[in-house]
Amino acid sequence: RIEGDLGRHFLSIRGASEEYGISTSSIDRAVEKETFPPKIKITGKRIGSYIYQVEQWVLGQRGGWN
Repeated sequence: RIEGDLGRHFLSIRGASEEYGISTSSIDRAVEKETFPPKIKITGKRIGSYIYQVEQWVLGQRGGWN
């Protein structure tokens, strides 16, 4: 289980940062530029991204997420 894993479908921004070695501020900038998967509100206070989209990003995809 990845630290920050919010279940089978989501990964927190902090979890993505720790798992892939990119700062949360870099992720925020990439989200703004739409080159990182969009943030999704999971619960009242929890925000993350779909794990499959983060893995697509790791493999080189830089946009086109719905």
